[in-house]
Amino acid sequence: MCGICGIHDPNGNIDDNLIRKMSDILTHRGPDDEGFHIEEKVGLGFKRLSIIDLELGNQPMANEDESIWIVYNGEIYNFQVLKEELVGKGHQFRTKSDTEVIIHGYEEWGEDVVQKLNGMFAFVLWDAKNENVFLARDRLGIKPLYYRLYDDRLIFASEIKALVADENLEKKVNPEALVDYLTFQNVFGTKTFFKDIEKLLPGHYAVKDNEGFRTVEYWDLDFKKGTPEDEEYYVEKYREMLKRSVKMELISDVPVGFHLSGGIDSCSVAVAAMGGVDKFRTFSGSFPEEGFDETPFANQVAESLDAERHKVSLSSDQVTGMLAKMVYHLDEPRVGPGSIPQYYVAQLASQHVKVVLTGHGGDELFAGYPSYLYPHLREVIGMKGFGHQLMSVLGDLRSRSAIEGWKRTVGLPIYTTFNRDLKRYAREAVFSPRELRRLLAPWVLRSTRSYSTRRVLERVRERYKGLTPLEKVQYLDIKTYLPSLLDNEDRLSMAFSLESRVPILDHEIAEFSSTIPSKYKIDGLTLKNVPRKAAKGLIPDDVINHKKMGFPVPLASWLRDGLGDYAKEILTSEAAKGRGIFDVQYVKLLLDEHSLGIVDHSEKIWCLLNFELWNRVFIDGDTDLLRQSS
Repeated sequence: MCGICGIHDPNGNIDDNLIRKMSDILTHRGPDDEGFHIEEKVGLGFKRLSIIDLELGNQPMANEDESIWIVYNGEIYNFQVLKEELVGKGHQFRTKSDTEVIIHGYEEWGEDVVQKLNGMFAFVLWDAKNENVFLARDRLGIKPLYYRLYDDRLIFASEIKALVADENLEKKVNPEALVDYLTFQNVFGTKTFFKDIEKLLPGHYAVKDNEGFRTVEYWDLDFKKGTPEDEEYYVEKYREMLKRSVKMELISDVPVGFHLSGGIDSCSVAVAAMGGVDKFRTFSGSFPEEGFDETPFANQVAESLDAERHKVSLSSDQVTGMLAKMVYHLDEPRVGPGSIPQYYVAQLASQHVKVVLTGHGGDELFAGYPSYLYPHLREVIGMKGFGHQLMSVLGDLRSRSAIEGWKRTVGLPIYTTFNRDLKRYAREAVFSPRELRRLLAPWVLRSTRSYSTRRVLERVRERYKGLTPLEKVQYLDIKTYLPSLLDNEDRLSMAFSLESRVPILDHEIAEFSSTIPSKYKIDGLTLKNVPRKAAKGLIPDDVINHKKMGFPVPLASWLRDGLGDYAKEILTSEAAKGRGIFDVQYVKLLLDEHSLGIVDHSEKIWCLLNFELWNRVFIDGDTDLLRQSS
């Protein structure tokens, strides 16, 4: 895993100092080595985290006549197979690295090289003969790539903070990104929190040449259906595919460990690695508050693997001290407080290994979220008379308390005017449109008057014609929610020079998951049915059957304690008031109501706190705040 950056300017204005400055900012992504290639129209910078071919895998790397140069971040797991194929076609290799496979693959297959690659990757390739720049990102968005286009000039980097080093960038908040974030704790499409910085989307590549800049979607999940099989077929197929994927992703010349949350996915990944590692090392996190600890389940699996176990327990005081640092590494305010345990578990793991395998992706691909029950039941019961039949199936829920209980259990409001297929996001709305009108200053409301977050999601919805209700919600999550979770995982692991691998998100497993009939994805009211049954006999029944927790954080109680005092100090400060973005009195009301236990405003306060800290770090350049953050 590495950090990449660079500039392409057909007019020859390559700023060597800027490239080196950008590269230095990315040192945490690759502290083992660095490299640069500067010529008339292009400059490339690279920071290396050495994982494979420790001696010869340095970058930027070129082909034999140095007409093609590449900087690349990621791992290509099938590179040895591709190398054999390319050698058979007459290509000569000087290293054992996967990087060189991409170069020769581009020579052989052109832009179609991305179709050949199995792995997680973001790379930029300079083709001097054709004078074009080729940028590519893996199918599901495991590895990041950001860019800025202005005056026919392209600047790119693995992280936004490197692009912010360009003094020509006017540091302005993107109001549309802010509305996305305050509504759904997420930012959709190519936009970022910076008005002039964009991201390359998952499953896309881009080409910049004399004709301009174009992006191409080279992969999408289409939920194509083959010949229907019985449930056992899908269970066995998943077990086999996971084991193959884990075996591929164990390839490393440095020690490998496992994030072990206590859930089915991370435990299944660890068990699938049996026989593939000499020594198991597992890493877990927990909170002292009751109901926020899955480590007993993780411990059962770790014991069965005879693993060396490592655990970190987190408190409110710890979090208060590190929030600004975490915001710096995340680049933008991000999805939910789950970032907190991720940060500390990554820090813990980095003290023992350089690579970890995680269970990310199982919920989205195999229907693991409670919010999937509602669309699934719509499909099973049928659209006609759905509400009445649902009540018959689940019992008498006519009382208000029972209906509220159902809402919490399934995670979706039954009664809503919001589009049925977007219910997941209706549930996760942090600030409603009415609340946003109360929160945001008039100038922000005016600047976003013609923008609708929901319409952005509707455009995703327009793509999934012919899908079942469950598949529609899964597709929406895979295209919008999952990439943000993966951005978090990338930033928080790389903050500590730790490579995080996600074997469940092998694109072939993703494509396989889309062929599974809905009736096998969810069995009755049992979520994630296929992975659950695939794990039977391999991991303890307690782990398989316990209620999904999803690394919960005791945020509400923390915000009535020390973290609440910190949030009030930050959000009511002169700096926050001076931005003129939020109604200060409304923010104070949220803080007071939460502190007194009148209403749980923890999600709202978390959103606002992270946004203000982001402003301090990236807009104000408050280095003192970062220095104080441990």
